[in-house]
Amino acid sequence: MENEGVEGRDELSKDAAQSAAVSPNPEELDPEKLDTGLADRREITHQAQLDALEAVSVLSVAMESDEKADQAMRSRIAADRARDYERAREYQTVEREARRKANADHSIATESARRAYEAVKFSAPNKMGFMRVVQLGFIAHIFATVIALLLATRDSVPLSITLAVDWITVILEGMALWMLAYRYKLARPFIIGLSIASLVIDLIIRVTTHSFSLLLFISDGLFYLFLIFYFLFSRRVKATLVNDLSSYRPWKEGKAFVIERRGWPFYRNLIIYFITFSVLGHWMEMAMCQLIIAGLVEGDYDPSNTMLWRDWLYPFPMEGAAVVLIAVALYPLYDWLKRKYGAGLRAHLLSFVANALTCSLIEFCGGLVVNSHYELWDYRNNFGNIMGQVCLQNALAFGAACSIIAWFVYPMLEKWIASLPYDVMNIGFVATLAFGCVTWALYVVDLPALFDKFHVDTTITLPFDFMSDTGPDSASDEIVRLRLTASDLRQRLAEEEGLTEEQRAELSAQLESIEQSIGVMETTLASEVPDATESFAPANG
Repeated sequence: MENEGVEGRDELSKDAAQSAAVSPNPEELDPEKLDTGLADRREITHQAQLDALEAVSVLSVAMESDEKADQAMRSRIAADRARDYERAREYQTVEREARRKANADHSIATESARRAYEAVKFSAPNKMGFMRVVQLGFIAHIFATVIALLLATRDSVPLSITLAVDWITVILEGMALWMLAYRYKLARPFIIGLSIASLVIDLIIRVTTHSFSLLLFISDGLFYLFLIFYFLFSRRVKATLVNDLSSYRPWKEGKAFVIERRGWPFYRNLIIYFITFSVLGHWMEMAMCQLIIAGLVEGDYDPSNTMLWRDWLYPFPMEGAAVVLIAVALYPLYDWLKRKYGAGLRAHLLSFVANALTCSLIEFCGGLVVNSHYELWDYRNNFGNIMGQVCLQNALAFGAACSIIAWFVYPMLEKWIASLPYDVMNIGFVATLAFGCVTWALYVVDLPALFDKFHVDTTITLPFDFMSDTGPDSASDEIVRLRLTASDLRQRLAEEEGLTEEQRAELSAQLESIEQSIGVMETTLASEVPDATESFAPANG
């Protein structure tokens, strides 16, 4: 049985080395060497025992002093009754001193007992205490920042040093939340450093902008001041945050590496790729426009497109989704083609064609949804275009970029991530996720535009029996109402400078629809009641 168990373990070790599984190898990660905080808790418990013994010992001395004071009180009362006032005063002095000593000993015993009780509480590994309030504070700040960005427009939130600092703080607070949740020792110096850096940067900004006020600085930074002192001196923090970051790496140099396609690390990496390459894809589009400007490739670009040129952190979801698709489908296809046809030209050519077609299909479907009016891109003048949404030039460019990622970048990234410590990579994932929440809340999820879209009611039904259903008076009132609505839309388009290109296009489409409806209603009404047009004569008002 013992030999069978040894052979089974050897087979599992071989399989783990071949598949680069994420589960820890016992040879690499000795459970006896893990720091689970037991040594710290044992030391705290030992100190609690000493404090408890001291409390019992001092309490015995206090009881002796109390008995001595009680005896002196009886002697004083007896001396008073015997009218021996001199001895009564002596006993009173002895009683007071004994009472004073008994009270002092009781205080010492109480303090020792309190320390013992607190130490026993701190020895419990799952008790967070006031750190729960700290976690709630971080969550509240992150939630408030994301909600504020959701309710703002990208045109109303200009990038500034203060805004960048706030975003970085949100990302760091997300990392601190993760560390606190797993009781990492690193959380203590990390939060202290975060608090100090926040206060110093805030002070520098206030001084350089000539807006420094000591009272406002202290009130605004009160939370971080508290964090510094709490995490420096709290015994609960020292007793609870006891776990070390694991040094386990899923892959090490010299071992066979195969990309693991299941489990938490795989899905974690997909989220990281989506968020990261959504921004990198934006920068790739900017580079493509620079090639157009230089005349190296054919195409048009819009120099006034603030989404592309000004908001350089604007995520382009289709690029991020393309990289996820590469990881999920196109890389496995490339790997299968290499196994079937060998690592030659045929496998790479088929992979390139599949990559180009897939990227073009994504761009085409996405264009039909978000670029139906060609407000984002327009390939109608390019060679080999389909409905102006895709063209041959871009298909080849996207195919080349996709192939580079599938053949080189993606496997290299997977290998690099697998070589990093497992816990460190999880913390990096939290930072990436927090960054994605901030950028998507400001740029992609545009709640104000959604509210504006439904603010103006332009849904108009013009059935053939329009006149018989409404009558001339009701029709005239409806035309007047629509004219007022059209006038409001014209004024808004002319006066509001903060409108994005998407909002302006949406309002223009609404105005055009209203004007067409007014024309149809006027024609219908004039044919039925010729004199009715006099009641709404300013047709172009």
